[in-house]
Amino acid sequence: MSVRFFKGLLWAIILLAGLYFFTTDNFKAIPDKLATTVSQWTASVAPETTSDSAASDSGSSSMSSASDSAASSATTEATPLEANVQGKTLASTYYYHFDDDVPTAARQVFAQAIAIYNQTGIVKLVAGTGTAEQNQITFSIYHKTMTAAEQGTIELGHGGPKIIQRIGWGAYTANHATASLNATYTAAFQESVAVHELGHALGLDHSTSQDSVMYPVDQGKTALTAADIAGLNSIYNN
Repeated sequence: MSVRFFKGLLWAIILLAGLYFFTTDNFKAIPDKLATTVSQWTASVAPETTSDSAASDSGSSSMSSASDSAASSATTEATPLEANVQGKTLASTYYYHFDDDVPTAARQVFAQAIAIYNQTGIVKLVAGTGTAEQNQITFSIYHKTMTAAEQGTIELGHGGPKIIQRIGWGAYTANHATASLNATYTAAFQESVAVHELGHALGLDHSTSQDSVMYPVDQGKTALTAADIAGLNSIYNN
């Protein structure tokens, strides 16, 4: 036999052996094994990245929720506001004066009320008349006798804001408010009544809380509650 014959036979054997090897299940499993290896390597790396991302989102969410919860628990429902001051931007300084016929007893309780509101640091009430463009409060008295139909109730005072607005050139917004006591009844000359009516003048409306100075029936309260303070802040620090 020639050398060429043996070389041909050798190549034939190698070819048959290779064909057998490539058709076995072990060879077919190579891609799966390779894929598994790649998947395991990816899994060993990916969880770290995913974990960091999830922790970041979760942390932000938790912090946001904790912040929302803290804000919710720390927030006091503010005393309602008079409708005409809602949405208005008002300066915190007021100039006040008394009508000539206001008796000493009324002046004294209004002075006490002024001191209470000034102590908050939210508003500043200064004696004087002010200008048309500045906030003003006029303290006064009036006389009203309750009728038979109103027996059992006494109107001790009234007060409220009066918003003056100028739009366009020289635009401004000012509150020309009033606070008045019903001089027909001596019970009106109380600090609690003056604080209540001055609260109206500054923009606070009636409250449903009996602890508030803005409760519509006099409870003798003179100290502003957290809700009263929050109401003032919503007007003058908005």
